[in-house]
Amino acid sequence: MKELRCLVFTDQEVIRAVLDRRRRVKDPLPVGTVSGVLYHKPEGREQEGVETRLTVTGDDGAVTELALSDTEVTAALVGYCMGRRIPLPVASDKMLHLISGALTLMITMNFNKAPRLVMAAGAAEGPAGPAADRLSPKRRIGR
Repeated sequence: MKELRCLVFTDQEVIRAVLDRRRRVKDPLPVGTVSGVLYHKPEGREQEGVETRLTVTGDDGAVTELALSDTEVTAALVGYCMGRRIPLPVASDKMLHLISGALTLMITMNFNKAPRLVMAAGAAEGPAGPAADRLSPKRRIGR
């Protein structure tokens, strides 16, 4: 059995997440204002993920394009979610996809656990029921 969660981000959230991560890890940032963001899905079977490009307009009017790897953007979005206390499972696969032009973080968890043994309610309580255990002398010691 698998569980799939999708978190859809606005362009502003993606930009904020990437810039915050780059500042935190002290990666170089171009000087200027981010004027746009483009997403591109590479073609081919071997290519997975989404390529993200930030367009930065400098104070002097020069335009610089910053190409971001799929891994960097994924890490930035996970950090963004952690900063906003959005719970994310650690043991899961996280991939970027484009859904209706919006960047989406897909989180997949596998549930490959052994089945639990389900016991009838009467068998679990024992012959005296749950009240007998609650009143036993061993449980009252130390209270």
